[in-house]
Amino acid sequence: MSKNIEDNLSDKLHDEITKSFIDKRISVLSRGLKQDVKLNTEINTKDELIIDGQLIGKLKGLKLNLEFTSGTLDTDVKSLKKAARQGISEELIRRVKEIIKNKDIEFSQNYKIIWKNYPIAKLRKGNNYLHPEIEIIADENLENNSKEELLNFLNIWLKSYIEEELKDLINLIKTENKNKYLRALAFQLYESNGVLKRSNIEDVVKAISKEDRKQFRKLGIKIGRYHIFLPRMLKPKAVSLRILLWKFYNSFVESSEIPKSGLNFLTDNQNKFDKKFLLLCGFENFGNYYIRVDILEKLFLKIIDSTKDGKFKISSEMMNLLGCSKENFYKVMGLMNYKREKKDEDIFSYKGSRKISRVKFIKRKNNPFEKLSSLNLK
Repeated sequence: MSKNIEDNLSDKLHDEITKSFIDKRISVLSRGLKQDVKLNTEINTKDELIIDGQLIGKLKGLKLNLEFTSGTLDTDVKSLKKAARQGISEELIRRVKEIIKNKDIEFSQNYKIIWKNYPIAKLRKGNNYLHPEIEIIADENLENNSKEELLNFLNIWLKSYIEEELKDLINLIKTENKNKYLRALAFQLYESNGVLKRSNIEDVVKAISKEDRKQFRKLGIKIGRYHIFLPRMLKPKAVSLRILLWKFYNSFVESSEIPKSGLNFLTDNQNKFDKKFLLLCGFENFGNYYIRVDILEKLFLKIIDSTKDGKFKISSEMMNLLGCSKENFYKVMGLMNYKREKKDEDIFSYKGSRKISRVKFIKRKNNPFEKLSSLNLK
């Protein structure tokens, strides 16, 4: 007991002595600054700002974090801040040039652009979800010319990055086809982040001539049995980026997560998934199950190829597509309106309605899930 008390007192005494030393050291520095004494300033390999041998702060990206104690007088703090920021001015300019030259940056999941593990810019809402704006995260002492130069570079970099990863989505709104139905389809597909229920837009699809439908492939559009979608936008990097940008633009703060890459089939026995969000990610709902829309289309094509006289036999190849158990596969078949002909056989036939609902066009609303509701993503 007494040993613990002794140790605690020793630690407290050490902290107080250290604090006192630092405060006195900073006070000396401050007096020197007020007397216009030129002090030695350096930034070491750990990005620490050292003035006359004293640690004043640390450069994190393009931002200076000051690191002196709360006991320092306010007048001292003002002088130190001024000296510190003057000391990093040239270093900030050098770092901006390095960023632009090497392009060693990345876009993070928290809507920021990262350089050497530190944020140097963050997103701001733009005209739409695929065209965000940028706000620089930098120390106030970064000169305007360098700041503008960096902003221009990052704007070009982010635009190129989005266009490269989400090319098919971007191209949807660039189409100048004279067919108004094709333009309507492209616009709705763009607004719905690359995935549409076919039943909600069937009339538009039917109104597009066979000649104009040839442009579907050029635009990267897949017209499936259940969905109209952009296959390349279901790749992991594309899904991650387009959902991230959509969340940011719509101020979507829910904790919904994108399904892990490689999963074609999801089970939701606790009803914790959001159907509309999962459809954005590329998964269609059937009861407690979710199937990736491109895999669903492949399954449908295999069923068509295997159907004779309105009946088909379940194969291991069909089940392997989904990657689920035989029991779950049969349940999904039932939810998709396929009926098992005999209990002891794997023969199924389609018993569902072929009625197609009328198309309903998008109405813009502020809430992201109100917007999704307007798309009839049920």
